[in-house]
Amino acid sequence: MKRSYLVFLMIFLGIVPVFGGATWTFAQEDTEFTLEEITVTADKRAENLQKVSMSVSVLQGDELLNTGVTTITDILKNVPNVSTSDSGTGGGFSVNIRGLGNDMPVGMGESSVSINYDGAYDQRGESTLFGFFDVDRVEVLRGPQGTLYGRNASGGVMNVVSAKPRTDKIDGYASLEVADYSKRKVEAAVNVPMADKFAGRLAFVSVRQESTTKDDHGFRDPVSGLATRLQFGYMPSDEISVIFLYNYTQNEGQSWADIDKPLWDSGTYDVNRNTYPYHLTNRNKTKNTKMSVTAEFPLGPGILVAIPTYQTTKGDSSSYSLGRGAPGQPPPTTPSFNVNKSPYDYEAKTAEVRYTNEEDSDIIWTVGLYYTKTEDPVYPGSTRGASQEFESNAAFAQVTYPFTDTLRAIAGARYDDTSKSYYDAVGGRYLSESNSESWSYFDYKLGIEKDFSADMMGYFTLASGHKAGGFDDFGEAFDMESNTSGELGLKSRFLNNRLQVNGDIFYYMYDGYQVVDGFAEPDGAGGFIFYVDFTNADKAKSLGAEVETTALVGNATALTLNLAYLKNEYSDDFWVQGDTLNLKGSVMPHSPEFSVLFGIDHTFNFSNGSTLEPRVSYRWTDEQYAGFLIKPENLTGAYSIVDFSMSYNAVKNWSLNFYANNALNEHYYTMVQADGAVVFPGSPRIMGLTLNVRF
Repeated sequence: MKRSYLVFLMIFLGIVPVFGGATWTFAQEDTEFTLEEITVTADKRAENLQKVSMSVSVLQGDELLNTGVTTITDILKNVPNVSTSDSGTGGGFSVNIRGLGNDMPVGMGESSVSINYDGAYDQRGESTLFGFFDVDRVEVLRGPQGTLYGRNASGGVMNVVSAKPRTDKIDGYASLEVADYSKRKVEAAVNVPMADKFAGRLAFVSVRQESTTKDDHGFRDPVSGLATRLQFGYMPSDEISVIFLYNYTQNEGQSWADIDKPLWDSGTYDVNRNTYPYHLTNRNKTKNTKMSVTAEFPLGPGILVAIPTYQTTKGDSSSYSLGRGAPGQPPPTTPSFNVNKSPYDYEAKTAEVRYTNEEDSDIIWTVGLYYTKTEDPVYPGSTRGASQEFESNAAFAQVTYPFTDTLRAIAGARYDDTSKSYYDAVGGRYLSESNSESWSYFDYKLGIEKDFSADMMGYFTLASGHKAGGFDDFGEAFDMESNTSGELGLKSRFLNNRLQVNGDIFYYMYDGYQVVDGFAEPDGAGGFIFYVDFTNADKAKSLGAEVETTALVGNATALTLNLAYLKNEYSDDFWVQGDTLNLKGSVMPHSPEFSVLFGIDHTFNFSNGSTLEPRVSYRWTDEQYAGFLIKPENLTGAYSIVDFSMSYNAVKNWSLNFYANNALNEHYYTMVQADGAVVFPGSPRIMGLTLNVRF
């Protein structure tokens, strides 16, 4: 631990109570210390988490604000059977749920995990870099969600729900964060009622941080970003609301994610770069704009919800080779320029219309229509040289019917027609012909729910999900991916609402699992030709289980224990590497067999009403294959992460928070390339402070 942070922590522990006018005397609590009810919209309606018949984890916005959360990796690190990896290209992060996610390059394939921001699907990964601010909650749905969420939800769904405008009062917050690697983060939001029926909410965040890796000249690549979200709401009653949302995100820089394995084995975070100074010669800029309207109002026997969305992502990646000087020395006086410029422009139009039952209905039902169209056109001079278009139309319905007060049946269906087109650019290195493909598929969900008591529900579901096919960078098509699952789960609370145990076991059957196979063959002249093959595995299967437990001990201590088991494997012949290697019986990537999380959270209550809340969590993840091929070079070791935080919450609406993520500085990586020659590390120890003020 750095001396400055150690000194501050000692001061923090010693004088914070004085600032709050408190003494180290526990206050007698007037309210009962019990678990809170958590509301989610996993089934696209507001429900109690304990009444939703699927495996769902929820992270609250206040927790994210206090613990240095910036990226999607920060958010999902403690969710059972969920892992993330930096793409290494400045294009965001990939998310894997129960081993399903995305190893496809950005723009060539789509994830098996559907990421949605305020009800709208987001295909590109750039928004996962700095898109998490003024968040109400994040919901993680494990397992295929094909009926309500459609394509690309064969592995699961991540819902990011921002705080909404309210008409009751003016309030807001401001947050300042400083941390290791020159991190500076400013975040603020304000809610303003404009009349009895109107309100607006404005939120803003700005982040700058240097990379945890450095080049052989000691330079760390800076990454910066800013985002703003403006919402206007018209809410004349509890049943009617119309919310307009405008979201703008901009990020710049390309934090190095890959390290040569020999350098990594030496214990460093050094990268081997052939350009210097890197920050002047390599740039990655992205601008993301989203506009949407969410309208909800009664119509006949139900409620109509409409969400049209328009989104653009513009980016520009540039690389200029200036030659290389010796470590610590300037580059050659006469550099040789080699320009590589790759701009892109992505556009998406999405519309979803749902018609649902009224809140007091005994039968819960939803019917809807969905449409989306995306365009990723070519830019003059782009090395990418080609463009793709995507269009999807779907109709869906789901109903939950009560046979008795304690027994309910679920039935859902979705039909989706998807088409993609690939267009070649003149003079590019791609196919001389364009290519188009279409896929139509039917997804279903069947289930049963049983209330064993007021605080215990069991469920069993059969569900399917699909992931659209696509084209590689030569315009050749690969097929779609599908997943059928069975899940048996239990949601329960005991001991007067002080112990919660949620668990499930599941079994998956995959068809057409999408992979990227890279291999080299001799060219006959002493060299090699490198091939990238986008292909599908015919059959694969998965068996797993998850348990999430929270226990309240005494009047101020909360214990968390999450356990996960996962066993994935290719179950049919699957020839790769130019038909030289059969992966039948091999484990699939990103599938640690076991993972464990244990956390403890204690609240010290002072006589003036202020609190001090230390938290410690321990996370252990089993070894896993972090690359496509099942070989020793691609096997990561098991790793353990300890996170620590301490929050002082004053009576007068301010809090001071210290955190140390990866406090013991575990040296680990989560992804590999080139048969283990290159690794993508997890973050080293990062300590920081946040000051939050609410008004």
